[in-house]
Amino acid sequence: MVRLLPFSLALPALTLAQITTYDYGCYTEGSNSIRALTGAFTSDFSAGGNSEAICKTFCTTAPNSFSLWGTEYGGECFCGNSLSQGSFGTFANECSTPCNGTTTNEKCGGGNRLSLYGSSPTPPTVTYNSYPAPAVSTIASVSCYEEPVGGRALSGDMVASDAMTVEACGNFCLNRGFKIFGLEYARECWCDNINNGTVSTATPTQCTFPCSGDSAQVCGGNDRLSVWQWV
Repeated sequence: MVRLLPFSLALPALTLAQITTYDYGCYTEGSNSIRALTGAFTSDFSAGGNSEAICKTFCTTAPNSFSLWGTEYGGECFCGNSLSQGSFGTFANECSTPCNGTTTNEKCGGGNRLSLYGSSPTPPTVTYNSYPAPAVSTIASVSCYEEPVGGRALSGDMVASDAMTVEACGNFCLNRGFKIFGLEYARECWCDNINNGTVSTATPTQCTFPCSGDSAQVCGGNDRLSVWQWV
């Protein structure tokens, strides 16, 4: 008679050295003040010594076992297995804070920005905020506008980047829940759902600055907005 011995199909956990690191880039925090990664957090090394490698060790070794890790504000480390709603990839220059305690040029996120890493070659799934009603799919040029005196034509949200393009600005604003967006000074992106105050139309020749990320596109001018809208 053959006697079957008990056995287990459980696979041994990967060691730290076996976990490949993939760099996903710079990501925003989630919506409504929720962190992008909510599994675990530490800033014990905020006085010095933070880096991607140190954060990875914290997030992937016992008692933690997370597939995503990110550094922020130079000395903070966040872990998780998925991104919270509203967290999405953004411009690389927004993650420009040097890692605390390192002598290299490594960056550890920024203000409400994560340098995000993980163990999968596929970036994490992004769950966008609900689009403004009605749903939109394309963008249309509106016009060139002057900024109002003492204020902003569009003031819902703003980002600046040396990689600015019309599409990048449009996606940034849409992911934040805004349908109207304007580009200014070649590298600034402004969002809103309405024009604030009395906004005058400028002549198209006053919006002539090439976009910092694509010189073939126009990104406003001096106190002038190239305004677009999702339709």
